[in-house]
Amino acid sequence: MRFFNKSLIVFSILSSLISCKKETSWDVDLAIPIARSHLNISNFFGDSIFQSDPTGLLHIAFSKDLINYTMDSLVKLPDTTVSLTYTVPFATALSPGAQIFSNATSTDKEITFAVNNGVELNKATVRKGALKIEYINSYTQPLKFDYVINSATYWGAQLSISQVVPGSSSLIKSYPLDGYDINLTGISGNKVNTLVQTYTISTDAGGNSAVLQLGQGLKIKLTFEDIIPEYIQGYFGQQNLSFGPDSSALGFLGNFSTNNLALSQSSINFRIINEFGIEMSSSINSLRSIKTSPPNVVTLNSGNLLQSINVGRAGKTNNPSTPVFPWIKQINVNSSNSNLNAFLQNLPNYLGYSVKAMVNPLGNISAGNDFAYYGHGLKVIADLDIPLQLSAAYFKLQNFSKVDLTQLKELNDVNSCQILVDVQNNYPFRAQIQGYMLNDQNEIIDSLFVPGQNIIESAITDAGNNVLNYVDSKLTADFDKNKINHLSQCKQIKFVSYMYLNNQPTPIKITEDSYLDIVVHANLNYNAKTK
Repeated sequence: MRFFNKSLIVFSILSSLISCKKETSWDVDLAIPIARSHLNISNFFGDSIFQSDPTGLLHIAFSKDLINYTMDSLVKLPDTTVSLTYTVPFATALSPGAQIFSNATSTDKEITFAVNNGVELNKATVRKGALKIEYINSYTQPLKFDYVINSATYWGAQLSISQVVPGSSSLIKSYPLDGYDINLTGISGNKVNTLVQTYTISTDAGGNSAVLQLGQGLKIKLTFEDIIPEYIQGYFGQQNLSFGPDSSALGFLGNFSTNNLALSQSSINFRIINEFGIEMSSSINSLRSIKTSPPNVVTLNSGNLLQSINVGRAGKTNNPSTPVFPWIKQINVNSSNSNLNAFLQNLPNYLGYSVKAMVNPLGNISAGNDFAYYGHGLKVIADLDIPLQLSAAYFKLQNFSKVDLTQLKELNDVNSCQILVDVQNNYPFRAQIQGYMLNDQNEIIDSLFVPGQNIIESAITDAGNNVLNYVDSKLTADFDKNKINHLSQCKQIKFVSYMYLNNQPTPIKITEDSYLDIVVHANLNYNAKTK
């Protein structure tokens, strides 16, 4: 807590001012202003989850991603290895610079990728990836391998490799494919997942004449590895997708609990955002409010609102920086068309969900023009909105503040300390605050306030619980030598605040101008020593 740290700083200053020769000591009474704070409910949760409406009523409003399914999950290009071998069936005399093999008339001009899930690609742009080539030359002279992927172009230029492999040696090289556009329709343009390659093998012009013996030659292993597309196009098949059962954490409710909470209204707006160039059908089969302590689960009942959702395809913008025009559907589940109030009154730590979807339920209606871009995909986002117009017996907030006072010897010179807290309450409910000192084992060793002396009275309200005027309260915390000793052992303080709404029939409204003004003073009896 801030006023403890500030009071100890004051102790340190006093100690440094009294620095004469040691003669005697005396007790000094001091009244010290410590701190002033202007608090509202966002201090417990953070400002980012609160919004106010035109009437000033605060809303808990935040978004939670349930699904973020991107291209690399929908379509995976597998690592693919192809072996090329040229050897001679009988000894052959070769001179430098002579071409000894070309695949121009062979059947190995095409390489086909075995893409799963019935995906048929006709075009791709590589974001990242490489072609790894392993060479083994068993000929005594260097051999030259000239290789072209006719289907791969970078700004119009084909991918070409010219590699000399020294005689009687092996070599491994990796060639980046980043940025290459790949045509995957094969030689005749009527295939899928297929690229075209040509290559020649020659003796190196810088070598010597020699005899290529029986079984000698060049062995090549081509591996397309770790291919991450920037863009893919084709037919993505009729895939069945499943998300969950899984859950998404709601961390901000961990320090909040309540009794007999009743919300006036609430809503979750589900945004389904499709950035794929494909049609889908989907259903959110289950949405659960999961509370871990005490354990409780409430299943959302919203009829058929989240069932059999037809998802349209995205469009292209032809703008490289924002290439996709997404298809968006919004489904609003609220306290009128579902049991959402009960779902949220459970104060869940997690949202559990189970979602099913089918890609291209009507088949290849795009004629091979499904598309996907890197970093874009299918998203399901839940936008929660809870107006803070509610009733309850009370709600409890707790937070922790780390403390380490073991090195401050000035605590030994304090005989007693009384903390005075003046509070101006503009909230329409009473509050009770307590702080618990915890040791390094997280055990409670003491408390700050005496029960009954830690009540903050409610603001003055009308019959509709609208605040008419604030009310002043005063809290005291007395620290004797024993309590000061406990403070020196304290590692953190657990603050627990109870806000009593007393189950009033008219809901309490928490507005953006609701506040607690806190002014902290300390009355100290300090043993001052001269040196």
